[in-house]
Amino acid sequence: MKHLMAAVAILALSAFPAMAADTRVQCDFYSLERAQAAARTQGPALLGQVTTAMTPVALDAVYVFDNAIRRKVMAQDLFARRTPNNSVELIARLVNCTDFPLQVQGRTSFLDAQQIPTENTSAWQTIFIQPRSFATYREVSIGANVAYYMIELKGNQ
Repeated sequence: MKHLMAAVAILALSAFPAMAADTRVQCDFYSLERAQAAARTQGPALLGQVTTAMTPVALDAVYVFDNAIRRKVMAQDLFARRTPNNSVELIARLVNCTDFPLQVQGRTSFLDAQQIPTENTSAWQTIFIQPRSFATYREVSIGANVAYYMIELKGNQ
């Protein structure tokens, strides 16, 4: 029975969309400084990507980077669809897991197939979520050249 319950729990968790709530960006400044020191021997340079300096951030997901709300809000579901003018509409159904009202803020980055931003990151939107209830975050891209997206959530300071 215990194994059956564990299998059901794993199956239930795999049904939810990607949410990088427990994944924190890890930065290794030592690797970055070593790469910069090596580049300085060849003249001034800006290093845009040192592969060992930072963990990658999940795309096509909701990323909660604020510890103040990390265990208070979840994305129950995440939808992306093309609009009639070929832009991308994102809809995230957020759940308040607490017994008190929450205000969170969300914004979206839209990226092309090479993961280059297709437009400026959207403005922060405030989302009000009642206790043990749901709210919807929605954003629409300006352009049509969108292959990936990333939604960021933070507490409303």
